[in-house]
Amino acid sequence: MGKISEKSDSSKAIHDNGPSENQSSSSRIFFGWWIVAAGTVTSVLHTVVYNLGASTIFLPVANEFGTSRTVISGAFALSRLEGGLAGPIEGFLIHWIGPRRYIIAGWIIFGFGLIGIGLSETVLQFYLAFLLATLGQMTSGFLPIMTVLVNWFDRKRGKAIALFQIGMSVGALFITGFAWLVLNIGWRQTMIGSGVFVMLVGVPLSALMRYRPEDYGYAPDGASLTRNSAPTAENDELSSSKKGSNPSVRQVYSESGVLAASKALRQSIVHSETWHIFRSRGFWMLGTAHSASLAGWGALRVHMIPALVDSGLSEQVAASMLAFSMVVSGGGRLIGGFLGDMIGAKKLLVTAFLAQAFSVVLFALASSFIFSGVAALIFGVAFGARGTLLIMLRGEIFGRDSFARLSGLMDLLTMFGVVIAPMFAAIAYDTLGNYSVAFLVIAGLNASGAFLLFYIDLPERTAAVAGSSNG
Repeated sequence: MGKISEKSDSSKAIHDNGPSENQSSSSRIFFGWWIVAAGTVTSVLHTVVYNLGASTIFLPVANEFGTSRTVISGAFALSRLEGGLAGPIEGFLIHWIGPRRYIIAGWIIFGFGLIGIGLSETVLQFYLAFLLATLGQMTSGFLPIMTVLVNWFDRKRGKAIALFQIGMSVGALFITGFAWLVLNIGWRQTMIGSGVFVMLVGVPLSALMRYRPEDYGYAPDGASLTRNSAPTAENDELSSSKKGSNPSVRQVYSESGVLAASKALRQSIVHSETWHIFRSRGFWMLGTAHSASLAGWGALRVHMIPALVDSGLSEQVAASMLAFSMVVSGGGRLIGGFLGDMIGAKKLLVTAFLAQAFSVVLFALASSFIFSGVAALIFGVAFGARGTLLIMLRGEIFGRDSFARLSGLMDLLTMFGVVIAPMFAAIAYDTLGNYSVAFLVIAGLNASGAFLLFYIDLPERTAAVAGSSNG
C-alpha cells in the first residue's frame, strides 16, 4: 500500500525522511491515518483549553479584574476578527514554509499565550495574551492540519475530516473537569499549566504532519505509486519551499496507482489556478453560504445559555445543553463524512443547512426542557455534519495545491457571520427583551445559505465520482 515498485536514489531519500518502507507495505496501516489521529488529539486539546474551555474562565476573570462582562467579551470578539483577517496570510505561509514547521511554531505561540493569560495583571495584558493564544491556536490547528488531510486523502477524504473534527466532541466531554480545575485550583494556575502542557504534547505531535504523500512514497488514500510518478523532493519542507512550483498538470492517481495524464489535465484546469478559482462564482457563493451558516453557531455559542435561562431552565442545565449539542455534533461529523464520500458533499450540505436553521427556530420558540433538548440535538447533528461537508466541498473545488491559500482567503468572508450574529442578537435582546426575533432572523439567514449552494458548479472529476457512487 503506497510502496514504490522500483527503488531509486530519490525514493530512498524519501523513505529516510518519512515513514519507513515497512510502514508503507500492505500489512501496515496507511500513514495518513496516523496523521488523522494526531489531528484528532490536537482538536481535543484545542477544545479543552481554548475553544470551549476559555468560557470557563470568563466570570472568574471579570470578577478578579472588577470589570463588566462586555469588556471581557471584547477579547473573544477580537479573537474571531483576528482569525478572519489573518486567514489569507496564513494560507500563503502554510504553502511557503510547510505545514509541519508552521504547526510547531503554532504550538509554541499557543503555549506562551496561555501562560500569558495566567500571568496577566490588567485587562490590557489579558487582551494581548488572549490574542497571542488565538494566534497560536490558529497556527497549530484547523487550516494547516486540514491542508495536510486534503493532500493525503481523496476518495476517503470525508472520513478523514470527520475523524479529525470529532476531536471537538471528545474534548467537550472534558470541559467539566477543566472547569473544576478553574474553580478549585484557580484560573491562573490552570492556564499556566495548560500552556506548558500543550507545548510538551503538541510539538512532538507535530512530527507526524507530513505535507504530501508523494514525498514519502505514497499516493492519496494509500494507493500505489508507479516508478514514473515517484517524487523527487527529499521531504515536505523542501517541496513546499520551491517557489513557483505550480505544475500545469497535477499528478493524479487512479485506484490502481496508474498515472492518468488526461484526468490530471482536466483537474488542473479546475484546481491548479488559484486566482482563477478565487475569481469564480463558486468561490464567492461557497464563502457567502459558509458565512450564513456560521451565523447560527455564532449566535448560539454566545447566547444559547442566557436564552434557555430566560425560557425557565437553570443556568447549569442550560450550560449542559450547550455541551450536549457539541457532544452529539460528533455523530453529525461522522454521518457527514461517511455519507459525503458515498453520495457527494453538496447534496447533503443543503440538508444540513436547513436542519441547522430549523433548530435555531426551535431555540427561538423553546419553552421547556424537552423542547430545548430536541433543539440542541438537531442543532448538534446538523452543525457537525455541516462543518465536515463544507470542508469536503472546499477540497473538491479548491484542489490539493490551492486548498490552504483559498481557504485562508475565504476566511475573510466567513468571519462576518460568526462576528456579526452575536452582536445582532445582543442588540435585539436589549431592544425587545427577548431573543425570539433575533433567532428567527438568524435562522432565515442560515437557511439562505442552502440556496446559494445550488449556484456552485462542481469540477468534472467530482461530478463523475458522485455519479459513479450513485450508479
